[in-house]
Amino acid sequence: MLAGGCTKRQAPDAPAPSSLEKYAELPGLKSTANARLRDQLLRITEDGGTPEQLSQSSLAEGDNVAVALGEVLPPAKVKSLWERSEKIWPPRGFEFDPIRLQKAIDFCREHQAERRKVRELLTRPRCPLGIRFSAGFSADLRVIDLVRLAARWEAFQAAQSLAENHLAAAIDAFSLMLRLAACLAAERHPVARLEAAAVRSEAFRVAAAVVQHEKIARRELERLHEAVCAHWDAWSSDADAWIGDRALGLHTYEMIRGGELARLLTMAELERFEHEGNLRELAPAALRTVDEDELYYLEAMQKIIDSCRQSYAARTAVLETIESDLRQKQDTPEFPLVAARLLLPGIGQGHLIQVQDRANCTAWALALAMATGRDWSRYQLNPLTGKPYPTSQQGRWIGVAAGEGCSIQVPAPAESEDPGP
Repeated sequence: MLAGGCTKRQAPDAPAPSSLEKYAELPGLKSTANARLRDQLLRITEDGGTPEQLSQSSLAEGDNVAVALGEVLPPAKVKSLWERSEKIWPPRGFEFDPIRLQKAIDFCREHQAERRKVRELLTRPRCPLGIRFSAGFSADLRVIDLVRLAARWEAFQAAQSLAENHLAAAIDAFSLMLRLAACLAAERHPVARLEAAAVRSEAFRVAAAVVQHEKIARRELERLHEAVCAHWDAWSSDADAWIGDRALGLHTYEMIRGGELARLLTMAELERFEHEGNLRELAPAALRTVDEDELYYLEAMQKIIDSCRQSYAARTAVLETIESDLRQKQDTPEFPLVAARLLLPGIGQGHLIQVQDRANCTAWALALAMATGRDWSRYQLNPLTGKPYPTSQQGRWIGVAAGEGCSIQVPAPAESEDPGP
């Protein structure tokens, strides 16, 4: 992925060979003699969580936009455009010096037609991206990169609008960034979900610049409040990402049964196993214990998925229990090699990103509700800490401590200020 915002295994740049999609039917798992493993498969199938089922669900949507997006902007071109946007993106906050701002304006102007078409496609009521879970970790995810690029275009449009004192246009761009984040978060794929967090993080940098603008008034704050709270209300379930992640794990074990473990490994993993002197033994060792390994993985993933309904502290307790168990099993015959070394690492960091993402949005909802005199009782608790957000008011400025030294500052207009039409 271009943005580098996620911690899970990365897909290759090239589209997946169709030969890998045969594993989505889970032929090895369906023929296992392990009764507990068959029970896991039955449960996952009843919940619609196999790679084949998730692919069919995504691709069956009549408004699938992936093909149309590819026609607007060829995937091969997205990478170079993203790299250009990275050079323009400000290193701190959302402050553009004159040269950086002009580059942002030129960048948007050069791709105005593509930006408008992408905006049209991705702001439909539903915009499924057609991710092929049937290809496992080799699925073509370049459509996610295009959504990230589209969000950057909107951010640059907001920068121009703020410089020209067009706050309404800047808020339009901010709202579209939230829409793009929602589009990504609706996908039951860990990469899409974690990239949604990256888009939202950038969107709130835009929001911070809007509320700090000298011409900010009640009507703009109310529009921001409406956009953020509607986005907060429609939040996608965190569990969905890990249901998708589990489907990718199911596909992984089928590839191992098919003797294709080497095609799964990233360059970093190949180098690590080579450095350890274990690369040659990895595939036969994984194949010999594949049923037991997969059973451990699926039971662990069910605990992780179930924990998404609980507090962050409860989630981390589940993850710590699994990590402790893996440490105890290390260097024993029960050690689940694939689960421990390839599939479960990174999930803890993924949960942290998810909860920080929710906490950031909640803090903004709280600050804007307080600033506009709306009910803010729903936004009092920080999902990351489980405790109320520290708040303050100095003069006309309301502050919400969002964590890690980050404080959101929003002006509270005088009650007599005309809110506008």
